[in-house]
Amino acid sequence: MYEDDFGYHGQCCDITLCTAPVNGVCPGAAEVVLKGRPPGSGECECEPLRGPYANENEGSAESCCYLVGSIGCDGRPLLVQGKPRLADVREGPSAWSSPLDAPAERSQGLRDFNAALHELDTADLPAEVRALLARRWAERGRNEHASVASFARFSMALMALGAPPALVEAAHLAALDEVRHARLAMSLASAYGGEPLGFGPLAVDGAFEDLGSLTAATLATVVEGCVGETLAAIEAAAAAQEAGPRAVRLALLEIAEDEMRHAELGWAFVRWAIGTGGAALAAEVATTLEKALQIACKEPTVTGEEPPREHGFLPAEEVTTLRRQAAAQVLRPAGEALVEQGRGHAARFRRRSTQPLVS
Repeated sequence: MYEDDFGYHGQCCDITLCTAPVNGVCPGAAEVVLKGRPPGSGECECEPLRGPYANENEGSAESCCYLVGSIGCDGRPLLVQGKPRLADVREGPSAWSSPLDAPAERSQGLRDFNAALHELDTADLPAEVRALLARRWAERGRNEHASVASFARFSMALMALGAPPALVEAAHLAALDEVRHARLAMSLASAYGGEPLGFGPLAVDGAFEDLGSLTAATLATVVEGCVGETLAAIEAAAAAQEAGPRAVRLALLEIAEDEMRHAELGWAFVRWAIGTGGAALAAEVATTLEKALQIACKEPTVTGEEPPREHGFLPAEEVTTLRRQAAAQVLRPAGEALVEQGRGHAARFRRRSTQPLVS
């Protein structure tokens, strides 16, 4: 029922890698392993895509398109060989939509959310609007759920790259945040839909291969962490200001606060990576950042009806305006400062390396 209804509705953009067919046929995704390809290559398709082929046809004589990265999704996408991995949404009792509990430092906020959820009255909404909101909140939960695995993979990559413990710890904490985000979203989806919802298994086979590439991990983090999660935090905070039901507002504020911390983790990792990889990596970061911003700030392609803004979803045109403001005022200045810092670090290293060891 729910599985076939999910789309990104113009707010989540997929970045694709486009290549020419070989003997008139597109190679399989496994044959075009995206190792070494920077996220941000190709063009953005703001429409629902199925599988690794943007043209949905492996035998097409047209250009061959493979998903590389995503911007503006809820959470941090789990991509395996260019294809997003999401669990199916399932009807029936599930701990994913049961009342939330949390460590002591967050318990009051989640108690407030549980109480507000109990108070949420959807009776005045038309049935078709309730169904739309249930689908959109479940879509949001589905992406947050996949983010748990994405941060697990990121933490493994940090270990493989010899990253400092503060980054490793922050990645694990971020994964726990995403568990909570998925539960918040599914609780609201269940409330709007009038029935409990949860998830089936998430396929993770092949997701933990090739973790030791500093360039691949850095450029993926530029797109999904620095850009994607900064935008997600800003958009969630803006949507919270427009929210009517208290449960929706509390959920969005929680998500916005956490996503900004996740974005800070992304910037911190890229800063460390540039310090390790030097000027060459800094140049690739600058190129990838600009491509990602151009894609995120494109005019949206809206498919389907948009839900009422007071229930947690801003119109696509407003989202685009927010992204353009964030790109100009936050992301480009931060990226330029980071890249310049990396180049300065590399120049200092070169000067030291040319000095005689013994005077």
